[in-house]
Amino acid sequence: MMSLMNNLDDALIWHSRERWSRAVAFLDRLFREQGDTLSEVVRHAHCLSQLMEEVSPFIQRTTSAVCPNCKNVCCVNRHGYYDHRDLVYVFALGASRPAYRDRVHDNDPCQFLSGAGCTIKRLLRPFRCNWYFCAALLARMENGPARPYRAFVSRFQEIIEVRRTMLDAFAARSRLPAPYKKELPSL
Repeated sequence: MMSLMNNLDDALIWHSRERWSRAVAFLDRLFREQGDTLSEVVRHAHCLSQLMEEVSPFIQRTTSAVCPNCKNVCCVNRHGYYDHRDLVYVFALGASRPAYRDRVHDNDPCQFLSGAGCTIKRLLRPFRCNWYFCAALLARMENGPARPYRAFVSRFQEIIEVRRTMLDAFAARSRLPAPYKKELPSL
């Protein structure tokens, strides 16, 4: 089991289909075999998904106003892949992972971007994808009505804290190595 845990690191595991498959198999096995032990992780994941559902309408209104007119699409493929933290969240929810296509370059438009936006439900998107806002999006958010923006910022702070708590609980309950215990980058 230790060799499998070594695949859960900060490396971009999706670039190696073998490492990706081993990481997914490890988490699948871990959540099946240690379901009772990981119940706190599951609880935090569901709380996180609820918080993301709450902010989704605000983000959707903003992206609907800004993104269709964008000349420099920032939804590139490298942001559409889960890292190990995203996988923990998705497994805790019991959700399916998207089927990634091979041979899509990192700087190509995201393989999940359609004419109507992202094909992955917001609460299941990779964290870095969900929370990247270009300057135009940020300006629209900040210069719009103050109350919805303040509510969004408050919820966003809760999301970061609940995610951190979820990952800490995962590290503690599954006795995983240091990469899970690192503090999430400040967003």
